[in-house]
Amino acid sequence: MALEQHSPRLTRPLVLAESVAYLLIGLVLVVMSAETLWQLARAVFVDVSLNGDVTAQLVGALNDALFVIILLELLSSVISHLRKGGLQLRPFLVIGIVSSVRRILVLGAQLSISRTHGAQTRSSLEELALDAGVVLILTAALWLSRVRPQRRRARRVRASWQRPPRRDA
Repeated sequence: MALEQHSPRLTRPLVLAESVAYLLIGLVLVVMSAETLWQLARAVFVDVSLNGDVTAQLVGALNDALFVIILLELLSSVISHLRKGGLQLRPFLVIGIVSSVRRILVLGAQLSISRTHGAQTRSSLEELALDAGVVLILTAALWLSRVRPQRRRARRVRASWQRPPRRDA
């Protein structure tokens, strides 16, 4: 028997528990974002001047900054769920795109720093190509998720214009 078929008195505690769980997840994401931003600021403004390997630390800082963006997108999807209910597809597509771009940027920066060649470089280049493909596919999915509903809405509007007026007999 589906949950919706029960009385609201039975489902209310479950809905409340779900909202509390999402709220706790949102708070954890905020704390993680703040901690990562703190480490990022410390790495950029303190550690870079103390250690000699500036490029590697800046690559790490870029990685952390993009990780914060991913955390904030996750937080956005939690907020969206709490406001609208249901699962929102677009935030997860954006998270996938940002994650892949993050990997591309960090791997590209590491490749430019590294002095190795051969199998490791080939493997890294293959990973870059795969991540680029993932970005293209997810971007197409994001575009389709925005275009398809607009076209469906436009078709419904056009169809309503073409219907003959109803006559009561």
